[in-house]
Amino acid sequence: MNKLYFILLLAAALPGISATAQFRQSEHKPVPDGVIAVSEPGSYDKAGATYMLTRNIESSATAVFLGKDVTLDLNGYTITYASGNYEHVINYGFEEDLKGWDVSKAPGAKIESTKVHAFIGDKILRLRTDDEIASSYVFLPVANRSYYAMCGVTGTYYNDMGGDLSNDMKVSIFVDDEAGREIECITTYGDTTMVSCPVLSRSTRLGGGFVFAHLNNLPAGRYRIRVRAENDCLVDEIDIRPALDAGIGIVGKTHPYGHYNHLYNRNHAAFFDYTEDVNTGAPFKGIPVATGTGTVTIKNGTIINGTTGVVSFGIQSTAEDVKVIPDNLKIISSGINTIAVDVPQATITNCSFDIKSPFIINRHGSEFYAVDLTGNKASEVSYCEFYGGQGCLSIKGMFSAIHHNHFINRQTVTNHYSIMAMGDGSKIFENLFEPEIGSGLEIFRHKDIEIFNNEFHMQASPPSCEYADHYSTNAIRIADYGAPLGSPTGSYGNRIYNNRFYLTGRKYKEYPDYIPMVSAVFFSTSAGDNDVFGNDIFINHKDPQSDAEAFAFYIGNARGGNIYNNTIVTNVTPIWVGSSYGKAENTIISGNRIVKAENTISDFTPVRMGSLEQPGFIATGTEFHSNEMDGLKFGIDKTPQHHSYSVFWTLNLKMTDKSGKVAAGTDVRILDKNREEVISRKVEDGFLSIELPEYTVDGDVTTLFSPYTIIAGKKKMIVDLNKNSSITLITK
Repeated sequence: MNKLYFILLLAAALPGISATAQFRQSEHKPVPDGVIAVSEPGSYDKAGATYMLTRNIESSATAVFLGKDVTLDLNGYTITYASGNYEHVINYGFEEDLKGWDVSKAPGAKIESTKVHAFIGDKILRLRTDDEIASSYVFLPVANRSYYAMCGVTGTYYNDMGGDLSNDMKVSIFVDDEAGREIECITTYGDTTMVSCPVLSRSTRLGGGFVFAHLNNLPAGRYRIRVRAENDCLVDEIDIRPALDAGIGIVGKTHPYGHYNHLYNRNHAAFFDYTEDVNTGAPFKGIPVATGTGTVTIKNGTIINGTTGVVSFGIQSTAEDVKVIPDNLKIISSGINTIAVDVPQATITNCSFDIKSPFIINRHGSEFYAVDLTGNKASEVSYCEFYGGQGCLSIKGMFSAIHHNHFINRQTVTNHYSIMAMGDGSKIFENLFEPEIGSGLEIFRHKDIEIFNNEFHMQASPPSCEYADHYSTNAIRIADYGAPLGSPTGSYGNRIYNNRFYLTGRKYKEYPDYIPMVSAVFFSTSAGDNDVFGNDIFINHKDPQSDAEAFAFYIGNARGGNIYNNTIVTNVTPIWVGSSYGKAENTIISGNRIVKAENTISDFTPVRMGSLEQPGFIATGTEFHSNEMDGLKFGIDKTPQHHSYSVFWTLNLKMTDKSGKVAAGTDVRILDKNREEVISRKVEDGFLSIELPEYTVDGDVTTLFSPYTIIAGKKKMIVDLNKNSSITLITK
């Protein structure tokens, strides 16, 4: 049995973190005295009341509106929203090639594999400039409501655009009624009045996404979508879907946005179709308005989106001071930009979220995770299961607590981690991260967050829509994009400790030019120090001789940072300082133990330094202090760039007499290689522990301090200090 396998087996046998969610299907109960029975969609807002479902209910749009200080007990039943017999465009994802599509005006139309450019499903459609396609007709059954006529666009890789975003893929979207007449929607929003359909010559933001036309105030009937390529494009998932629905709504005020411009620019949209006054956000009469502090409890049942939709919400609240308390709920939804919970603050317990969201409209920013907690007040999420979503949980509330959850992310867009941690002072602990695809946790420009006692199982991902050359999957990423020291937008004071990481590196043979990377900690902060300590990291690279990468610590575009007392078991180089992400300054790496696995195919150094991608991608002021090597020697595989670093080791001295008795009161002198005195003192207890430099490097100049001369009493010894060393001297 090889050493790495044995250690992994042993680690797996140790007490670990298990999936601990406690959602249980509730049995239907009679409505007790004093509880108000609910048997249909509507508004329920009697302060202090408990409402209880007596049957399953469903609605073609938003199902239920609640006031504050109420409890809604689903009583084991299901609320189904957006359940209106909505149809889809035939073959909207081109998985059946061109079935159902009119391509008579698209001579360049060609079905291709998503291996050409990662997106949704197995196939995409390539269009050439001025190609125009038309869908089959689809029946929109509900009048005077919001629909999105949408088109997925992969976008052009940044490098292929030469860095000029104006060269990105552009499409125009038109909608025709059943007589073939092009329709026009002029829509008044909270900020302006705009043409919302058609949408002309628009691109997604970098990284791909969706362009859409907002349809509203139309009669029920048959409609079709037409898409014109304004330049060469790759498109997919072209459909007309109901939009902006919620299972349960809690309205402080409506957010009457929903144009493509709004979602492109990250404006929050909520309850558009229920807005009486776009200037004030006042909802229609009869919809309760929740103002001031309070709570809403929703428990014991299931909420389902009845249609694979777009921009939909299981529970949505705009009541800033109302805490929403979902307890023992299962929320199931599918579509583009589909969310289980979108509220300012919450206490969420014992819930299960099953979200199928293959992509989102705009991947930039921290919105449209499975659960978005958008306010600055503390929230708590515990004992929940998260399946899927483009990211599982986003938190902004300061001093929040996230614990005992199971995260199974299905991330296909960039930077939508299992958790986006944006609440300063929060604690994230005792969680299990097992993404099917994608990353674990990100801290971006936030402070004083503690991440401890979690378990991460990470594997390198295939190419993404945005990155086809090199793409990183990270258990934890901490970043602030080079923020100045002490910047309010910096990441510092964060502590990552006592976590267990299992990393699997691999090469995707079907993408020979693609470099996948997996890391435990992607470290990229500059505004102040962060501490990473006491973690156990296991790296099993399945293709260690390939160009695929796996690291415990990937450090670039960084200043400062303390990485100490971690244990790393690995079959490849585990630390990269001054990585392909940028320069690393003044990183301190100390007291770590690096264990070389016996199944290692070839020797490796414990540290890689520098990247030739840019002249400035170097390491400066790096300090290596007393790191233990097991099965390998300390060494640095560095580029020929101008790096500066120093290496220190701990020297432990014990002074005894010939009988082995401690020689107290011994005079000890230590001289370095250059005969400079390092220490001179009387050691009263017979023991001395001191850390000394072996050498420093500044570009091409190496300054050696070892070997050291030790003079203890009448005993003299020369020590080549190239590792932590313990020496016993018989001084008497």
